[in-house]
Amino acid sequence: MPFLGTTGGGSVKQYGGQASLVYFIKNSLRFRESASAYLNRTFGTPTNNNTWTFSTWMKRGSVTSSGTPIFVVYVDGNNYTNFTIDSNQQMNFAIVTSGSARANSITSQVFRDPSAWYHVVLVANRAEATEANRIKMYINGVQVTAWATAPTWNNSYDSAINGNGQVHRIGNRSTAYFDGYLGEINFIDGQALTPSSFGKTDAVTGQWIPKKFASTYGTNGFYLKFADASAATAAAIGKDSSPNGNNWTPNNISVTAGATYDAMIDSPTLSAVASNYATLNPLALGTSQTSLTEGNLYAIPLTGASNWGTVFSSIAIPTSGKWYVEAVATVFAGSGNNSGLGVVDGSTFIPTNTTVLYNYTTGEGFDGILCHLFSDYVAPVSDGVVGTNVTGITGTSVNLMLALDVDNGKVYAGYNGTWLNSGNPAGNTGEVALRTFVANDVVAGHTSWGTTNNQSQYFNFGQRPFAYTPPSGFKSLNAYNLP
Repeated sequence: MPFLGTTGGGSVKQYGGQASLVYFIKNSLRFRESASAYLNRTFGTPTNNNTWTFSTWMKRGSVTSSGTPIFVVYVDGNNYTNFTIDSNQQMNFAIVTSGSARANSITSQVFRDPSAWYHVVLVANRAEATEANRIKMYINGVQVTAWATAPTWNNSYDSAINGNGQVHRIGNRSTAYFDGYLGEINFIDGQALTPSSFGKTDAVTGQWIPKKFASTYGTNGFYLKFADASAATAAAIGKDSSPNGNNWTPNNISVTAGATYDAMIDSPTLSAVASNYATLNPLALGTSQTSLTEGNLYAIPLTGASNWGTVFSSIAIPTSGKWYVEAVATVFAGSGNNSGLGVVDGSTFIPTNTTVLYNYTTGEGFDGILCHLFSDYVAPVSDGVVGTNVTGITGTSVNLMLALDVDNGKVYAGYNGTWLNSGNPAGNTGEVALRTFVANDVVAGHTSWGTTNNQSQYFNFGQRPFAYTPPSGFKSLNAYNLP
């Protein structure tokens, strides 16, 4: 089960009550598959290479990858130990030497909810007398007991994970890369622990929530909390916060401000500091014209797509409050290059994966902003009406801004730090649209494929720093802020 409730399928994510937390995970690290991002470290002599515990909090991005590596030692296709999510979206632990499987276990459960945080614990203990107990997996505090392939481990063979001199990787196996978010990774060398060392059930909500690990780590043990975003180095973003100082080297991880910034505050805890943020919903892509990557924050049209592709937020806009979102649209000249950011009733489009065409005469209920980069202008759009065009887009990108005042039924749109119609969301004036908000409203964007280039978008719901300061009183779209 996911950390927070879901309505399932391609529907909009809805959240319930908040946990009474006293311990917070404040940071996560985004791994971008498109950037070949991963961490690596060469281990020393272990306390016990065949007894260890791996714990992490995970939020998936791409759920269609052929293989999603989590924690891996990979020498070649005939020699590896890996913990992955396979092409069937099932968790898989395997030890292979000389081309033969020495240990194997595959869950029956699948893991393809891209808006939920999962707590995953993998426990290895070759000393267990019963072979089926030598590998144990736990999801959100519950031990996996339903297996597509029940756990096996021939005790004549060692685990390469926690092996001396072995190059370990987080997020990479050969040419496969993890896409999504990992938070608070603990590795305990020499102990076979249970999830209660890392989490507990909240007494108020019944949710599985984090708690701080409070024991010893063993020689190769480490604790990654991704709190230092001062540099993309082993001593900063890859810093081990255990007493061991077993830092990890980041590869293709960015902590430079902008769309590819990977030090996130998307988190499995609910707090004003960090929370579970909205992303784009990969289960609802209008007429399959668009693909999502980079933790479901980058929307890119499929090559030669014949129509505009629509993307929707994974969390619905609440029916009260004030909300702020940004999207960076790439700028290319050429016919058909357009980009939009706004709000639409998701109940009309999401269940059928229908594309919002942004046709001004169809009354689709879209309120927001549209860029026609071929004609070099931006325009506020409101339910079939195009407002005054603003010309003169320059550079290679334009930062679209959307402020939704649900309490007063107003939509504000802008770009590059300027609100259209001389708007002032904080002052409740100059909106581009009046709107009657409904329970199924979602943030909607669109991409397009032009004559020679694609019109892609990098979304930001607040899990990384905004380019512009949100108007006073407007909040990020995350689970903590929901009424």
